[in-house]
Amino acid sequence: MTKLDYISLFLIFFSVITIILGIVKIHTYPGKIAKARNHPQTQAIEVTSLLGLIVFPLWMLALVWAYSGAVIGVMYTKADDEPPTAPSKDTDKRSVDSDEKDADQVENHTA
Repeated sequence: MTKLDYISLFLIFFSVITIILGIVKIHTYPGKIAKARNHPQTQAIEVTSLLGLIVFPLWMLALVWAYSGAVIGVMYTKADDEPPTAPSKDTDKRSVDSDEKDADQVENHTA
């Protein structure tokens, strides 16, 4: 083999390795987004995005899922935790009223 053959072989291997690393880096992107946005299902998004190496639509699903903040499936909690409940309109009014009272108290103390 000539010197030109070795250079060509090196460039082919370098290109293949660069392409593989680029594909893996792109496929880990949804997991990084989920971590940055503190998504509650970060690990599931990471696994789904890596499975996207095999089935590409899974990677697209993971990307949308990471940006959406949606929680898919049942979120398991500890036994002592209470399940989340939707706030009622009365609760919202009371919290706004208490916030206004707190603001009034702060103003009265500073005056």
